Amino acid sequence: MTAYQTEEEQIASIKRWWETNGKFVIIGGIVVVASIVGTRAWQNLELSALSKTSAQYDLMLQELEAGRMESVVQRATEIVNTQPDLQYAVLSAMLIAKVEVEKGNNDVAFQRLSWALENTKSEKLQHIIRIRLVKVLLAQGKLNEALTHATFPQQGEFSAQYSIVKGDVFVKKGEVASAKTAYSSALDDKSLGSQLRNFVQMKLDDLGASEKETG
Repeated sequence: MTAYQTEEEQIASIKRWWETNGKFVIIGGIVVVASIVGTRAWQNLELSALSKTSAQYDLMLQELEAGRMESVVQRATEIVNTQPDLQYAVLSAMLIAKVEVEKGNNDVAFQRLSWALENTKSEKLQHIIRIRLVKVLLAQGKLNEALTHATFPQQGEFSAQYSIVKGDVFVKKGEVASAKTAYSSALDDKSLGSQLRNFVQMKLDDLGASEKETG
């Protein structure tokens, strides 16, 4: 299990909440605005657009599962371009970035993730995006910029994952002692799952950490 898989689980949780509650939040806003401007036509149009985008996103996930990556990128790009204000657009941009990383197009992935970071209001997604930005910046060799994102101050429940990617940055910089400290900090986090804990422990072992250093 990797930290990226953990992020995917968190995104899935956010998506489930959005599917259950997000539509009602948007619908509530639409009803208020519609009552102010006195028109149902605008309300119906927004509801139709939301329903269509939701269906498109679900279809895109099916295509992702089937490995039809080009179709995924095309559909995700359409959502970003036509409905940029919806949370689905942010999730779509993140999905594009994931595909582009797998293709080695880190510059494109960085652009998509940067856009997603600027356009989401979800604090959880902001953390996930920053952590992914660190990984892309690492691949680009932009270590100082990666470290800036990895040391974001308000880390909340994502502190262990920030520590992991911070350790990765220090490894790339050749700062072994700092990397060990970062990985050990992640292991000290009680919320870290057993599989991810083993993953971090392996990173420490690769650095030649002793039992005393890892606790």
